[in-house]
Amino acid sequence: MKTHGKYARTLKASLALALAFVLHQSGFAQSPGVPALPSTNADYVDYAVDSLPSYFQPGTDVGVTNNTPADNPITNAGATVGRALFYDQRLSHNDSTSCASCHVQRNGFSDPEQFSEGFEGGLTGRHSMGLSNAMFYERGRFFWDERAATLEEQVLGPIQDSVEMGTTLSQLRTELADTEFYPVLFNEAFGSTEITDEGIANALAQFVRSMASYQSKYDQARDAGPVGSSAYNRELTSQEQLGSNLFHAAGSCSACHESDAQIADRTRNIGLDLDNSADEGAGDGQFKVPSLRNIAVREGYMHDGRFETLEEVIDFYSTGIQDNPDLALGLREGGLPTGDPIQFNFTENEKAALIAFLETLTDDTFLTSELFSDPFVELAGDFDGSGLIDSADVDFWNSNWQSAGLSGSDFLAWQRNLGRSWEDLAIGASISSVPEPATATLAIGALLLALTRRRRGHT
Repeated sequence: MKTHGKYARTLKASLALALAFVLHQSGFAQSPGVPALPSTNADYVDYAVDSLPSYFQPGTDVGVTNNTPADNPITNAGATVGRALFYDQRLSHNDSTSCASCHVQRNGFSDPEQFSEGFEGGLTGRHSMGLSNAMFYERGRFFWDERAATLEEQVLGPIQDSVEMGTTLSQLRTELADTEFYPVLFNEAFGSTEITDEGIANALAQFVRSMASYQSKYDQARDAGPVGSSAYNRELTSQEQLGSNLFHAAGSCSACHESDAQIADRTRNIGLDLDNSADEGAGDGQFKVPSLRNIAVREGYMHDGRFETLEEVIDFYSTGIQDNPDLALGLREGGLPTGDPIQFNFTENEKAALIAFLETLTDDTFLTSELFSDPFVELAGDFDGSGLIDSADVDFWNSNWQSAGLSGSDFLAWQRNLGRSWEDLAIGASISSVPEPATATLAIGALLLALTRRRRGHT
C-alpha cells in the first residue's frame, strides 16, 4: 500500500507538471478561468467576526458602526462565492474586467492609478476607494457621493456602469449559470442553484465586509494598551509616537478619522477647492471619508486621486485648505462659519512623524492573506470556460481555433484533461483519475487527424 501511494503521488506530481507545461506552451489564454477554492470553505466568520480585536467588538466605538444587515450576515459559503465573483472577469461585458481590476489587494483594495480603466479602456470619473474596514460605517452608504444606500446596492453599480464593466444583470445571470461552478457555490451559500441578482449582491457584500484590517503595527500597540498609554507607546518608535500624538490631538486628524478603525461618521467638504463646480459629490462638495487603514499603500488620495503621495496629503492639510463656502466647520478656526480655514503649519519633523504613524496602519497580513487573493486559474482544455472539459470544448475548438488563436497544444491539453472539472483544482482535492500511458499517443493521433481535416477544408 505504501508503494502504491508513493506511485500515485508521483503520477499526480508528474501530471501537474505536464499540465503546466501544456498550459505554458498553449497560445490560447483561457480567460477568465475557473476558481481554485479550498475543498472546505475558508473561515471568513472566524476572521471577520469572531477574531476581531476587543476594540472592534460590539459596543465599542468601532463595533457600533458595523453596517452588516441582519438578513445578510457574513457566512463562509457566502463570502467564498463573493471572492469568486470579485475576481471574475465574467462580471464585465467582454470578460476583461473584474472588481479586482480596480480594487487591488496589495494597494488596500484601491487602485494605484488616479482613475481606473474600464472594460473598453475608458476611465472612471473618480478614484477607486480603498475597501479596508468597509463594514465599519454606521450610515451604511457607499460610493464617494454615498448614492448607494447599502453595500448590497453598491456592488451591483459598477457591473452595470457603461464605463466600468458595461454588462447587464440579465447577461451576467446567464453567463454565471452556464458555468459548472456557480450553481454549486450558490447552492452552498443560499440553498438554491439559481443565480439571482440578490445572491450576487449578497455574496459580494459579504466578501467586502469580511475585509477587516486589524493586524497592523498600530494594532500591536493598541493591544498593549489605550492610545497614548505607556504600554501603547512602548510598541512604537519615538517618531511614530510623535505622529500618534499629532494625529490624536484635539481638533486634529482624529476629529474626522475617528475610533480605532480611523473612520468617519459622515461626509465632509475638506476644502480641496474654492468652490464645488468640479464635483458636487454628495452635495456641497462633500465626500465620504473611508477608513485610513492601509492608507500608505494606496498610492492615490482623495475622491479624484489628485494627490499621489502621503507627503502631498500632509502638505495640503498643513497649508493648503481652501476657503470653500461649504468647508467643514471642524476645519475652520474656532469651529465657526466665519472662521478662516485652519492652517496646521506642520514642521518638516511633524510631517515625517505623521507619515510614520500612518504607516503603522499598514496591515501586511491583510494585504497578503489568501482569504482575499485571486482564486482564478486556467483549466487547460476548457475552451468555453464552463469549468468542465467535455465535448463542448471540442465544438468550440473546431469553430474558433483560428480566430481565438488556438493551437495544437491546446487540443492536446483537451485530450489530456478530458473529464476534469474545476473541482479537481480545489485546494486539498485529490485528482480523480490518472490518464493511461496511451493517452498521449491517442491525443497526437486525434490532433493530426483534426489538422489534416482542417488542411483539406482550406484546399
